[in-house]
Amino acid sequence: MSFISSLKSLLASEEKEEDTRNTNPNFITRPSRIKHMLQTLMESHVQISLVLDDQSDYTSRVLEVSTNDIILDQLNSRVAHNKMVLGTVIQINAKHHSVPFNFSSSIIGTSRDGGYIISMPDKIYHPQKRAFFRVPLENIEKYKFTGAIQFSENLVSGYIYDVSFGGICVAVYSNSYVKKGAILSPASMTLKDGNIIHSDFTVCSVKKSPHEGFTRVGCEFLDIQPTEKRNVHKFITECERERAKK
Repeated sequence: MSFISSLKSLLASEEKEEDTRNTNPNFITRPSRIKHMLQTLMESHVQISLVLDDQSDYTSRVLEVSTNDIILDQLNSRVAHNKMVLGTVIQINAKHHSVPFNFSSSIIGTSRDGGYIISMPDKIYHPQKRAFFRVPLENIEKYKFTGAIQFSENLVSGYIYDVSFGGICVAVYSNSYVKKGAILSPASMTLKDGNIIHSDFTVCSVKKSPHEGFTRVGCEFLDIQPTEKRNVHKFITECERERAKK
């Protein structure tokens, strides 16, 4: 399955399971998402740490991801290479965008190039603040956001920084006072081709980012209408398809 096909499968799976999401999932367990995240490690050329039963630690990287297995790069150390025999259980540790990415696996063979074929994990420890896969947006100035803090005269305005099936992150450049737990109602955001989505939001996080020059306001959709929801889902799918082609 190609990277784009894997991505489409991931997004479709997350859309179907939208109503059963966790607020802070620490483990990735869906096979489609596991495969996609492993492909992300591969595409990003992230160095991974292999920890064996004797607690020895070696560095490698993901070379290939298929439906049922993963191929890791051969270790430089002869001593380490000799330890990588059939059936050996290994712990994989890595970080992607500063978030831990850990799982257990076992060696099930060797590749033609001398790499190690390991089993696909049943789960990956990858704690996220959101339940859904986040899609970062480019040229965020095209995607405007405006919302009123409920029961006050304060407004929150900015641009959409990233989006998921569960909500959005807004880049706010002004000094608007907003805190976690606030309700933004009414609120609207502008997507592609000037398409405006209306929905109320719950503020889940507020984080200042001095080096970026704005405050990130994480918001969860609240009482979004089915038609608006479908438009958001379509937008996410289109954005990820474009990113995957680059």
